[in-house]
Amino acid sequence: MTELSNTSSPLPKRKPGIFIQFLGSMNLAVTLLVMLAIASVIGTVLQQNQVFQDYIIKFGPFWTQVFNELGLFHVYGAAWFILVLLFLLISTSVCVSRNGPTFLKEIKQYSEKLSLNAYKHQPHSLTYTPESFDTETAQAILKQQGYKTKIHQREDGVTVAGLKGRWNRLGYIFTHISIIVICIGALFDSNLLLKYRELTGNLAPETRSVSLDKIPQKSWLGPENFSFRGSVNIAEGQKSDVLFLPYERGFLVQKLPFTIDVKDFRIEYYDTGMPKSFESDIVLSAPDLDKPIEKTIAVNHPLFYKNYAIYQSSFGDGGSLMKLKVHPLLSPTNNPLTLNTAVDKVEPLKTPMGTYRLELNDFKMFNIVPASDEEKAKTGKKMHNNGPTIIFKVRNEQGKAWEYENYMQPSLQDGRWFFMTGMRTSQAEPFRYLFIPADAQRQKTRFFNFLALINNKNKAQEVLQDAFPKANNIDDRTYQLQMRLLNQLMVLFRQKGFSGISQFVQKNVPEKDRSKVKDYYMGQTSLALQTLYLEILKQEKVKELDDISDFNKQWFEDALTVINSLPNYGPPMYFELDSFKQIESTGLQITKSPGKDIVYFGSALLIIGVFFLFYVRQKRIWLAYSEKEGTLTIAGKDNKELPEVAKEFQQIVQAVQSKMQVKS
Repeated sequence: MTELSNTSSPLPKRKPGIFIQFLGSMNLAVTLLVMLAIASVIGTVLQQNQVFQDYIIKFGPFWTQVFNELGLFHVYGAAWFILVLLFLLISTSVCVSRNGPTFLKEIKQYSEKLSLNAYKHQPHSLTYTPESFDTETAQAILKQQGYKTKIHQREDGVTVAGLKGRWNRLGYIFTHISIIVICIGALFDSNLLLKYRELTGNLAPETRSVSLDKIPQKSWLGPENFSFRGSVNIAEGQKSDVLFLPYERGFLVQKLPFTIDVKDFRIEYYDTGMPKSFESDIVLSAPDLDKPIEKTIAVNHPLFYKNYAIYQSSFGDGGSLMKLKVHPLLSPTNNPLTLNTAVDKVEPLKTPMGTYRLELNDFKMFNIVPASDEEKAKTGKKMHNNGPTIIFKVRNEQGKAWEYENYMQPSLQDGRWFFMTGMRTSQAEPFRYLFIPADAQRQKTRFFNFLALINNKNKAQEVLQDAFPKANNIDDRTYQLQMRLLNQLMVLFRQKGFSGISQFVQKNVPEKDRSKVKDYYMGQTSLALQTLYLEILKQEKVKELDDISDFNKQWFEDALTVINSLPNYGPPMYFELDSFKQIESTGLQITKSPGKDIVYFGSALLIIGVFFLFYVRQKRIWLAYSEKEGTLTIAGKDNKELPEVAKEFQQIVQAVQSKMQVKS
């Protein structure tokens, strides 16, 4: 009777399920890494977390909506990006758990128990019959070559195994673990918790431009938000204990556990107008500080406090004080309204044309443009400063807005001085400029006196009657009709310009007479305007009116060009910057990034792992002696089949054969 063995064979190793195999597969990991790479490219090329209106201007409503639905305007906070990070974390973790033990085992494994036949089938092997074989000598030869050795006694002989570069396998482990650590750090600094709060209805971004006291509690974040990156603009002499986080189409308000007080802000420019350097003197106060922290921060020189980093990121206007002169462009007198205001203020304006709002958006001290050839030769500078400007909007009761850019100082154009004022009705459009000619004193006084005289129907009629008295051969009715025509032409010109006169003729005169009537009306209009202009010159006590200078002639033509375009200038008001007191603001970016150190640690692991993978080669050598056959098999294996591997193997063979010579 056959005796049954009481020893059972080991159970076969359980094969992981298909889903686990998929999670730990190389294909999935590569796909996820490619997706992250594409997302990083998008996040680099496409400006992130900008004002939504700016994206509409740049891409149009349709593509803006498409890109927004894909989360391309905030890639690193998009749900799909966080999901990719989570899957990469899980995939790499599964891979490490499955293959890590094998790699760790290989670090200590000499493979000294392989069969003699297995050694002969290694990538490099040689078998010969030595005169004798000494285990200690063989061991000494391998140690001399830098190998750690292990001896194994076989039934038919002895094997001396050598291992070198065992830490190569740590490279695989470190690189995979580094990806896990970096993903964890990235998730720490993601808005995963904000997404969760938004889904549960506990968080809602604010989309309105309102004061802090009107922002609902759902849009506020407290100390429980352990990771954020936001910005705040603080004017000189002001302080803040909050910052604003861009989120979706709005923003969130982050409460800070400290207060930042801006004492001073300084900026230097290159000749080209580009900022050379800017820095802020700030004071940080917190309840746990015995003494406030005072420091000057600049670009790449932040202030660190606990887990917070305060960076100098930008600059802007901090509410500069301005004195404006508001010129009503339809007024019969040159009597501008004085308005004391500041940047970021909204001023109501009641006019005969309706009620408007003046929204003061920005003030710029420097406006650098290329210098003219004449100025280059005179000053040696390539750029020219056009001086201060104000940027503002005028909005009517229906919400329609006109945006303006007005220069305080005149600029030289074609040898003449002009005050520039630009207007547009959409931010997608460029400014269209009017060039108001400056008088001999480089002021706008003559222009507004001339415009007021054209607007003053009664005064203009007196001037025209004095210039063209009734002749004896003309009856009263004909003379009155002639004067009325001149006044009507002035009104029409002022309302719609020369094109208005052309339209009037087109609409009211038979086609056969249009050309003749149009020429007559244009001639009469020019005559009346020249007469009114001569009256202005008389008021200025300009001499030699019979022989007007070239400057005054050219000024008249330039002024007509501007007045002809005023009907398209928007609301009939011109805002002149009379004086100002600049107040600058510093733009600070404040971050709290607990995952930063985790990512740094993961990056260090990645560098170490890559170093082990690329610069540490795992090499094995075996000296297997067969006592039965009297042969010595020298076998070698390298994890990288480089050209020098065969040469190194031959060196070991020669070293062995020099000590244990071939039997003759």
